[in-house]
Amino acid sequence: MSESISRIPKIVWLLTPLLAVAFVGFLFFLKTVPSGDELDAVKGDAKKVLQTGVQRAKEEARKEVEKQVAKPAYDFYKLLEDSDVPVPNAEESHYKSTPKSEVAKYQYALQAASFRSNEQADSLKVKLIMENLSSSIEQVSVKGSPYYRVMVGPFTDRSKMNKAQDILANHKINALVIKKPIKPAK
Repeated sequence: MSESISRIPKIVWLLTPLLAVAFVGFLFFLKTVPSGDELDAVKGDAKKVLQTGVQRAKEEARKEVEKQVAKPAYDFYKLLEDSDVPVPNAEESHYKSTPKSEVAKYQYALQAASFRSNEQADSLKVKLIMENLSSSIEQVSVKGSPYYRVMVGPFTDRSKMNKAQDILANHKINALVIKKPIKPAK
């Protein structure tokens, strides 16, 4: 047993009772601190500060509401009352509608895709035919390499082309519009 006591350093034997006495002394000190009047004075000051802060906040909120009420919420109505917007006549318009009796000057085609192999192009062509779209395959040469373009159309009416474009978009195909002039018959 004397061996276990000798292992504890002497500084621990000195500091442990010293800390215990200091703690007990601190507890007695806390007991002697006056709490009544000084605490009430601090609480009263805190209430006054809190009340003045609340009063300031109410005053600022009231001023902000007065500012918002004072100016109109929508100034553009007043600006529009004084402005004059000219409306062009239909005869002066740059856009001229094509009469139904006039022969179309252009035909449109949609390039749905372009492939390096004819088999892939043929597969897409069959899918488009199943969707009731007239399609064809064109072979083109790009820098000496053959490519197979799947074309939908041709269309002389843009509304029919737009409907075909919508069907392709539903199948996540972003088609390229190709516009070609129609050569007049001789």
